[in-house]
Amino acid sequence: MWRGWRQGLPAMVVAIALACAPAAAAEPVARCNVPIEMSDGIVLRANLVLPEAQGRFPVALTATGYNKDVSNPTGTNCRSGGGIVTVDEALVQAGYAVMILDDRGTGASQGVWDSWGQRTQDDYGEVLDWIQAQAWSDGKVATTGASYMGITSLLIAAEDAERVAAGKERAVRAVWADIPMADAYRDVTFHGGALDSGFMPFWLGLVNTLSAMPPSTTPSDPAGGAQTWLDHLTGNAEFAGGNLAGALLGDEEAAYDGPFYRTRSPVERAGSLRIPVAWTGGWWDLFQRGEPLLYEQLTNSPQRKFWMTPRYHASDDSAEWAEQGIGTVGEVRLRWFDRWLRGRRNGVESLAPVNLYTMGANRWQHLPSWPAPNTRYTPYHLNEGGTLTPAKPLAPGADEAPVMPASSPCSRLTTQWTAGLAALGPCETDNRTFEATSLTYTTTPVARDTEVTGLLSARLWAELTKPDATLIAVLSDVAPSGESTQVTAGFLMASQRAVDKSRSTLGPGGQIIRPWHPFTKASQKPVTPGQPQEYQVEIYPTSHVFKKGHSLRLTVATANTPTTAKPLPSQIAELGGEIRLLRGPAYPSSVLLPLR
Repeated sequence: MWRGWRQGLPAMVVAIALACAPAAAAEPVARCNVPIEMSDGIVLRANLVLPEAQGRFPVALTATGYNKDVSNPTGTNCRSGGGIVTVDEALVQAGYAVMILDDRGTGASQGVWDSWGQRTQDDYGEVLDWIQAQAWSDGKVATTGASYMGITSLLIAAEDAERVAAGKERAVRAVWADIPMADAYRDVTFHGGALDSGFMPFWLGLVNTLSAMPPSTTPSDPAGGAQTWLDHLTGNAEFAGGNLAGALLGDEEAAYDGPFYRTRSPVERAGSLRIPVAWTGGWWDLFQRGEPLLYEQLTNSPQRKFWMTPRYHASDDSAEWAEQGIGTVGEVRLRWFDRWLRGRRNGVESLAPVNLYTMGANRWQHLPSWPAPNTRYTPYHLNEGGTLTPAKPLAPGADEAPVMPASSPCSRLTTQWTAGLAALGPCETDNRTFEATSLTYTTTPVARDTEVTGLLSARLWAELTKPDATLIAVLSDVAPSGESTQVTAGFLMASQRAVDKSRSTLGPGGQIIRPWHPFTKASQKPVTPGQPQEYQVEIYPTSHVFKKGHSLRLTVATANTPTTAKPLPSQIAELGGEIRLLRGPAYPSSVLLPLR
């Protein structure tokens, strides 16, 4: 008996080991350039990575205009790309199907790019229909991505809201967008009516350059790839060139706000989103103005959260993010999707709605709402001797300066509006050479730490000698050493001074804390030379503590080289002009600060 047991032991050990061994890990399956035909016959293409060959999975969808196959020109190795947008392997390992879609007219997709035009947004609804019809999809979609892809994440969700209103099953259950745009006109394309000449030409060139690569379908389909390539080359160049030229020449559709920009602005449809939406932004991002604004417009979202850090569009904020102790951005994003697509109660919903990294103090604030609660909107007045004071000036006065055709590029303005790519030596943190050709107003050193968090505006009374000028209002932190570091800024062309109070943001007592300028051809009005006029300049939101012993400075400039260019008619109108900035009881020029 014992001998038999001993002889059978090896076989038993093997059987037990096999029974207890973990099952072989499922291998993800990559499908490259999956065709998706649109209702007009155009074929879009997407790269798809499934967690395993069998099963139904939630889908993490990213739509890009930056050519999903930049590092994969043959289209055969779509899982391990190294381009601007790549497969998030953490999502795949967590059980999500990851899908990267080339927008119409880009990458391997057919057609002509229209920069989020209505036809492209129609595509998004049809792509969601297609996803829900696939055997590998459980019908639930999360949209995600950064910059361009953050914008499409919001637009796809808005398109899904229209599908739901038409009686279709909801597809998009959650959004996580990094550094997205809100308003296509005001956030980046134009600043106060003046064209962004730092980032926009670069961006249009980037899309065109990436579209100038042969589509990754060309090796397998030479004729079709050649036709797609030709469509990209001609269509994209025509779109980019036409819009840039039109904006500079004052073309009504390109240079003024209207249907073209409203169609492409996620903020216009934010109120239709009834799903959880989270996003990240930066105090010196290209979309600094609009990222907090999204929170105000997402009024029907049951969960809305955003984070703001001191970052540029192309810089890294992982160190500041880590100070929260909640995990990396990727880890929190995964928890966000797991909560809303899989119903996993992981506590992510308990994170604060508004999360601000406050500069100067260099600490996080986690707030229940935006604009920030417990805020005193306090005017600081332009006073004699270049001073900035809470007290109103008792006597009238004025300060004069020429309207400059150009400014020193040595400023944070240059760094910000080139996405952080043009940081010129000390210029990123010291604006003094920029200020040398401007009018500056500075407080005495503050007696205690002073926090400015929220919406700002400059209310400037001025006389111009010509029919137009560009006013640039910069708020800076002046250290005891004299170094003047830009905190935030705003812009306004004098001829676009009209304010629509019904669309402006009002604070206590009905005062305007964020002016809304229509920026239309109809609202534009040349300035009568020599006539005092009030200009309400929207300054982009911030959160900053001016430390004890530091000073606040408002700089009023009339040029921002090389990152802002006026349309040609305005350039001609202001040539050789002068500005006379007024102050006193009758003309109380000031900057409105949100003090906490």
